[in-house]
Amino acid sequence: MSVSGKIVHFDANKGFGFLAPDAGGSDVFLHINDIDIDEHSLKPGAAVEFDIEETDRGSKAVNLVVTGGAPASAPERPRRTEGARDGGRPDRRHDDRGGARDDRRKPARGGDAASLDSGTFSEEITELLLDASGTLTASQILAIRQRVTDFAIARGWVFD
Repeated sequence: MSVSGKIVHFDANKGFGFLAPDAGGSDVFLHINDIDIDEHSLKPGAAVEFDIEETDRGSKAVNLVVTGGAPASAPERPRRTEGARDGGRPDRRHDDRGGARDDRRKPARGGDAASLDSGTFSEEITELLLDASGTLTASQILAIRQRVTDFAIARGWVFD
């Protein structure tokens, strides 16, 4: 049975990503080895049709067909570079006194300009989880991501 949906995230360097079914429900894992299309067409927001196969590690997409391009207004989010200092976290700079100063964006309060939408936040969490452990299953990543996103929305750090 073919499912319609959209690409949520795809990392061409790592060869995997996630799809969101149009009918709702959990995102579906996508690995480049399970499809036979040009990975350059796998842009966030692109419309797709695919079959879902259940594995011992969770649901995965197979027989993927891109049915529509990504929206022009969906800019590609910059990716962290491999080998970044501080375990892949943003650089820590030194203040005038020689101490470390953390330049990471602080959590937003009350929807100021630093707030993230839940979709962008989910992509960030997905990337962090994928970088953190190669042993997490797709269903574990989705469960963790949903709980962290719900937590951030409830605290006002992320808007829905």
